[in-house]
Amino acid sequence: MEISSTIKSIGVAFAVGAFMFACTQESQNETNAEVNEAQTEIGAATDEAQAEMNEAGDELNQENNEMAIWTDENETRAETATEEEWEQMKADYKKREAEMEAKSADWDDETKSRWQKVKDRYKKTEDKVQARFRD
Repeated sequence: MEISSTIKSIGVAFAVGAFMFACTQESQNETNAEVNEAQTEIGAATDEAQAEMNEAGDELNQENNEMAIWTDENETRAETATEEEWEQMKADYKKREAEMEAKSADWDDETKSRWQKVKDRYKKTEDKVQARFRD
């Protein structure tokens, strides 16, 4: 009786061990599949966020470039503008400047630096025009 009890105990132990191993493998496979799915979702979300950031950066660069071009064009016009034309250009610049300044809080340092250069160029133009009108 003791031998058969021992054999039964060993058999039960092997059976439980086999089931535990099978459950562990199945659980492990399911967990790995879930982890892989989560990583795929995170990768897709990261790619989407990166694309949105690139799009926003492209839009920002375009706005900054448009303002720089506008400033360049008006710098040339300002050399021969009448006082009335100059006042209109100045008002237009102030409006555009206010729009850009409102957005500038979210800019990176490079973009802020480029914007500052545009403002500095405009300031030089403004100084030249004011000096011309005084003379």
